[in-house]
Amino acid sequence: MQPEKQYEFSAVLSPDLIREIGTDLQAVYPDFEVVGFCEAIVPALEGRLIKARAQLVADQLHQYLPPDRAIDLLTAALSPKLGTSADSTSPFKYLPYGTYVSQHGLAPEQFEAATRFLYEMTQRFSAEFAIRPFLMRYPERMLPLLRAWAQAPNQHVRRLVSEGSRPRLPWAKRVTAYDADYAPILALLKQLHNDPELYVRRSVANHLNDLTKDRPALVLTALEAWQQQLPSTHLTWVTKHALRSLIKAGDAHALALIGFAPDPALRVQHFGVALPRLALGQQQVLTLQLVSTSTEAQPLLIDYVVFFKKANGQLRPKVFKWTTHTLAAGAQLVVEKKHLFKVLSTRRMYPGEHRLAPQVNGRVLETTSFELIFPI
Repeated sequence: MQPEKQYEFSAVLSPDLIREIGTDLQAVYPDFEVVGFCEAIVPALEGRLIKARAQLVADQLHQYLPPDRAIDLLTAALSPKLGTSADSTSPFKYLPYGTYVSQHGLAPEQFEAATRFLYEMTQRFSAEFAIRPFLMRYPERMLPLLRAWAQAPNQHVRRLVSEGSRPRLPWAKRVTAYDADYAPILALLKQLHNDPELYVRRSVANHLNDLTKDRPALVLTALEAWQQQLPSTHLTWVTKHALRSLIKAGDAHALALIGFAPDPALRVQHFGVALPRLALGQQQVLTLQLVSTSTEAQPLLIDYVVFFKKANGQLRPKVFKWTTHTLAAGAQLVVEKKHLFKVLSTRRMYPGEHRLAPQVNGRVLETTSFELIFPI
């Protein structure tokens, strides 16, 4: 079963927005041919996804702007910064600007104009995709800029330092230019992890979480050193979110860094589900009863694992958050959790046996099963 599509995201780059782009550019470059620009783009929008639409517009910008002045003109056409204007126009009109600069601004003689554009655009719209070709082509030349931007007064500029260099940014090509020596990037993340803006700190955590997929030891070593050198509430939050993938996987080092022993002393008194047969679209209720066998209090990170049935009949686990609790010596704990089994855009569902298991401090305990049925 597939979820019903509610909104076509590509529609944000609409004919009206294309005309607005043309008008903005004509305001800074009176020779810009708005009519021809729009006629070359608007009829071709139908059926194209958003990245293809942005590419289409970028290709026409290349045709209608003078190459030696194009980047400066695009910079001049930018509206007031985010948070300084009541203008409700979609900032997605700048997506083609970034596409253009990332493809036609890579020549050495255009470096200053292009990076100045990135600095300005990120204060109006995301530049995290557009910056990546520059990091790949000019890894050393970009580092002094990144260091300066990490101290910029604007939070969007500071965030670009972390987000633009994320190894596994969704929908973007991987940045591998710093793989041989990640120390300069880690130094920037060390500076930004204590940023006053959660928006920036969240990017740092996501960057580090990306990095755990390929180089977990590097991240664990860095966070452990930061905890010893720069302990703070912000770092506690960043550490937890940066290690979320390792924590779900039960990594002992990651669990220790957030304060959970990898092998708690306890036994499962009961684990079960309310409905042995569950219809798609219903909630399943999980009940877990734990008993401490320790003589000391134990911090517990309690998650649960759903083993989803796949098209080939195999069961694939996915870990979900449940709760945290400090269990006193010899004490009992009863917790419940509801999980809605429904079709998502990121997950297809199949009828048949599914399994569930509690996971405590990274250790999967006993499992139970139920049958998922599809309504006729």
